Amino acid sequence: MSDLRVYQAYGNVPKSHCTGPHSLEEARLRATAITLLLAGLPLYQTYSAETESGTVCVIPNSEKPPTRISPGGAYNPATLLLKIDKRPAIHWPHKEIFKVEGLDLKERHLVVLLSDGKRIQSFWFRFAEFKTADHLCISFDGYQGVNLQEANPPYCKCK
Repeated sequence: MSDLRVYQAYGNVPKSHCTGPHSLEEARLRATAITLLLAGLPLYQTYSAETESGTVCVIPNSEKPPTRISPGGAYNPATLLLKIDKRPAIHWPHKEIFKVEGLDLKERHLVVLLSDGKRIQSFWFRFAEFKTADHLCISFDGYQGVNLQEANPPYCKCK
């Protein structure tokens, strides 16, 4: 008798070491499943990275014009607008918190305050600059200027 061995199509496994009547089929299915899993992994990582977003909660300010303002801080509460990135400008709320959602956690964001059609303040920020990186609160009073901070109760009940 010769020492000739028959090998399976996948790998150098002698046929005598394969168990069960469907082992070749199972090997093909496993190889296909692993290939599909590995091919889909980059798509999942891209999708999950795209879904990571943050929120900025806009704290209401008074409807009445401020009694104290710092130089350059004059504004009209009736025309005060907030613009973040290229999103449409929103009127600054006077009664309830307003949420600006869907901001990319990895990108830099431009915040612009406008009053009577004029830019009164602007600044850039990144969520990574804060400990809690997905919820921030923004307030404005004309005296202390814009305040952007982590969403911590009781000051900002945003979540």
